Amino acid sequence: MKKRTKIILITLVVILAVVFSFAKVKRVSPLSWGHKEVNQPMFSSQAINGYDAVAYFKEDKAVLGNEAYSYNWKNADWYFSSEDNKQLFLENPEKYAPQYGGYCAFAVSKGFTANTDPGTFEMINGKLYLFDSEGVKTDWKENLKENLQKCEANWR
Repeated sequence: MKKRTKIILITLVVILAVVFSFAKVKRVSPLSWGHKEVNQPMFSSQAINGYDAVAYFKEDKAVLGNEAYSYNWKNADWYFSSEDNKQLFLENPEKYAPQYGGYCAFAVSKGFTANTDPGTFEMINGKLYLFDSEGVKTDWKENLKENLQKCEANWR
């Protein structure tokens, strides 16, 4: 019986380690645990994984920014693809910054934070929402009004 108990305990420890590792890589955690104001990679201070927040509005696509046109706002480094885009952001960062600090809107609607894929986004009423994947975005949009309300209530 002791051998069986050891195997079960080791298996549980391994499963917990895998789940914890996955959660850390995807940056998934309950909102109640606290989080950075802006979603950033584990070993970097880049907002939106280095993508240009203004380009979503001007070009309707994800455009990789350039470190030469960077600006630190809310303890994160925001990269831009041009000096013009950087200047637009400087004039009104709240307009261009993604909602919920760039965390996945679907996760926020469920009370969590999660990393996003910068290429998976939606513009709604002049605001930028980022998502982990196209499937998650599609699910979230099925109940758009309700999910927006949940996000706003959870993000406070």
